[in-house]
Amino acid sequence: MHAFMLAIVAWLTDHLPILAALVLVGVFLLWKQPRQTLKLLVAIGVIVVLGYLVSGIANFTMKSATTKEHMIEKPIEQE
Repeated sequence: MHAFMLAIVAWLTDHLPILAALVLVGVFLLWKQPRQTLKLLVAIGVIVVLGYLVSGIANFTMKSATTKEHMIEKPIEQE
């Protein structure tokens, strides 16, 4: 998730006209409808935080499963 967010920021910094347009739209929204804009920003923030939470839970679960698999004793094959 973190790499995805960094990729978005890197893409925006590579495409400065698009970044400038997004900043202008953001300023215009804050100027015309500050309450709705702040609600939108809070909603986007909550979605990002939930994405990080789900990603962390998935990583923790997969690492736990891998650790358990390594801890299981495997029978020694006799010839």
